[in-house]
Amino acid sequence: MKKILILMVLMSTFLLAKKGYDDILEERIENELKINRNITQLSKYKVDYDVDVYGNQMNLEIELEGIREPKLNYDDIASKVVTMSRRLAPEIEDIYVVIKFDSKMANDKIVFSKTYSN
Repeated sequence: MKKILILMVLMSTFLLAKKGYDDILEERIENELKINRNITQLSKYKVDYDVDVYGNQMNLEIELEGIREPKLNYDDIASKVVTMSRRLAPEIEDIYVVIKFDSKMANDKIVFSKTYSN
């Protein structure tokens, strides 16, 4: 019984130790973006967010899915997303935002990319 208990404690320690601060921050920002989709004007589209944090930098990818490319103000969307991200992670200095359009008929297309620095 003691061996099983010790094994369970070790397994749970290893599972919890794999998540670092950057991983938790990435998930937190992705969840915040999914919850606040109406702020970024993307509530009408199927959207996938991918956030990667390393050091003082963040890569933020927004992928829109659909048949036709949406006509949106991408610069406004990116600045709102950066504002939200900076509120959650003020220590991040550089944020690189990429907005892609994933067409069902053709290849993926980058419709916007910009780096925001403090």
